[in-house]
Amino acid sequence: MRKDYVVTEKAGPFVAGTRNPGKGEPLRLTEDQARYALIAGEIEPVTKAEAAKPAAKGAKG
Repeated sequence: MRKDYVVTEKAGPFVAGTRNPGKGEPLRLTEDQARYALIAGEIEPVTKAEAAKPAAKGAKG
C-alpha cells in the first residue's frame, strides 16, 4: 500500500529512487521505498490536514 509523503529541503536530486520533484511536492511511496528517505529527513509523511487542502498550483498572487 502506498502512502503520501512531502519532499523536504534536505532531499538531493533523487528521493527514494525517483527524481526529486521539488521541495514541498508530494510523492506516493510504499513503506519500503520511503524507509531510508524518512530516516534521512528527505521526506515527511503528509498529515491529514495537509491532505485535505486543495492544491494551489498555478495560483498567482
